[in-house]
Amino acid sequence: WHGSGPASGADDPVLAAKITPPGVPAWAVPRSRISRLIARGASSPLTVVTGPPGAGKTMALALWAAADPGVVAWVNLDEYDKRPRAFWATVVAALRAAGVTVPKGLSVPARGHSVDHVFLLRLASALAAQEPSVTLVIDDLHLLTDVRLLDGLEYVLRNSGPGLRLVVA
Repeated sequence: WHGSGPASGADDPVLAAKITPPGVPAWAVPRSRISRLIARGASSPLTVVTGPPGAGKTMALALWAAADPGVVAWVNLDEYDKRPRAFWATVVAALRAAGVTVPKGLSVPARGHSVDHVFLLRLASALAAQEPSVTLVIDDLHLLTDVRLLDGLEYVLRNSGPGLRLVVA
């Protein structure tokens, strides 16, 4: 579990492995051209890294993140994260782990499986005030199939201004 208690609310524990960038093994071959492309893309609001399974997207992002690109929050998605409550709890935990000031009162709503507009508004507002900006890496974004989740992510990105950069694989 991350920290000594819940990540974003009383019922939202998050595994540290879900919000930790993968380690870069000593045998990893630096990909300076790809790292430069990711760095260039990460200066814009949204960067998408695509490729077939096993192509090395995660390792390329891990190499880039290890090269000290600034404040990076990392989310490793799995099948469990298709639920809005689990997804947003993980995002908030990742942001906090990266040192982003997310208000303590900002918790994923406890009822149902939906996330309300007020939560998204407060998260976007907190990120808009982030200085320096944070880059949120979401690995395995294809697992998010709920349109409400994708719409919420788009809302946060659109309304957080220069405080948030989103890099997805």
